[in-house]
Amino acid sequence: MSILLPIVLFCASGVAADVRFGRIPNFLNAGGLLCGLTVSCVSGGGRGLASGLLGATLGLAILLAPFLLHMVGGGDVKFLVAAGAMMGWRLLPPAFLLGAVAGGALAFFALLRGRHSRQSLESVWRALILLEAGAWRPSAKTPVGNRVRMPYSLPLSVGLIVVASFHAFI
Repeated sequence: MSILLPIVLFCASGVAADVRFGRIPNFLNAGGLLCGLTVSCVSGGGRGLASGLLGATLGLAILLAPFLLHMVGGGDVKFLVAAGAMMGWRLLPPAFLLGAVAGGALAFFALLRGRHSRQSLESVWRALILLEAGAWRPSAKTPVGNRVRMPYSLPLSVGLIVVASFHAFI
């Protein structure tokens, strides 16, 4: 059984909600988790269910630290947990990495397009230097109105759909 159709439907619903409302509803993430565990169990029996549960756990582990640092929202974490249940523990890491690269590219182009692109890039550069030195802390100086909000479900979905497509057709 292919995971492509459930992943595409789940990602399309999640991205649509995230872009339109700025959040991914709990009922969508819970439904995605149940669907993912069901698909995993039907396609692989007990081993498939174990893979889905490990994938969901891995999804939580991947985004827990960024969530605690206020870098992603709770809906994004639950979105990756549900996607992990569908993808399984073997396919989730490459899907997440591809989505992270897509998210980085999207954020970079958003910075370049913004009104204060030089100031924003300098701020990112300083944060990277502090992070390397082990002295980085989330800044309370940036007013909430100046922060750019990016629906992270979009780049995550790119990674999820690309990896699911490769898995289905190759």
